[in-house]
Amino acid sequence: MRLCFQQVMRIRAVSLDVGWTLAYPRESMWEIFADVCGSVGVCVKADEVEAFVRSIWTTGQQHAEQQLKTGACYSDSDEEFSAQFRLLGQLIFRHLGLVEDSDALMEQFFRRFWHPDQWQLFPDAIEALRELRARRLRIGVLSNAPSNMPLLLERLGVLPYLDYLVISAVEGVRKPDRRIFLRTLERAGSEPSETAHVGDMYVEDVLGGGSVGLATFLIERGKYALFPNFRESEGRNLPRERVVESLEEFVQRITEVS
Repeated sequence: MRLCFQQVMRIRAVSLDVGWTLAYPRESMWEIFADVCGSVGVCVKADEVEAFVRSIWTTGQQHAEQQLKTGACYSDSDEEFSAQFRLLGQLIFRHLGLVEDSDALMEQFFRRFWHPDQWQLFPDAIEALRELRARRLRIGVLSNAPSNMPLLLERLGVLPYLDYLVISAVEGVRKPDRRIFLRTLERAGSEPSETAHVGDMYVEDVLGGGSVGLATFLIERGKYALFPNFRESEGRNLPRERVVESLEEFVQRITEVS
């Protein structure tokens, strides 16, 4: 699926993902999993956990890409969101021979990963939001996240810059389902050709948004990405102008066509 940059008209609204786009965890998911395993005597490096999950993730993403082409639907709720993490943990712990301890270890993971002080904004986030606001664009968050995401956004100081929120567990549907992008357009009050979306996942953000005609951008945050040792754009055949490394660069890109 190749997106045509020249088709983008005047941008009037933007939606931004949260995790690894606007904000990131102080301790990576893989560091926490490695530490949790170490607490019961199983030594594993964060990079090894990341590589194991990435191998599974790649297969799953290929399947999801095929499903998306047939109009697959993806439901969500707080319970379903949590279950995705629990399944991931089970796979990791089983791989390391920790099946009996998996429930207790997963609770340790949740306490650390979702601790209020664990998440922080990227340094470029507020300035990018100010610049978008100065350009009189409608600004919103579109995130696969639990229903309490607004509390995190408030703590991070992001809410005052936002005109709308689209949170998967609240909507009952998650990216890459086209329905959540259609709801984003409704909240933004804009047409697909007037709307840009930026996120860190190819299938969820780029293909999902592209399925309803949004101008989609993939952000790669380097060592602060979800998978810091793997480039999400690799092998995707994305136009160079649709891959950015910062929100500052994203603002520049949409300014060029606005």
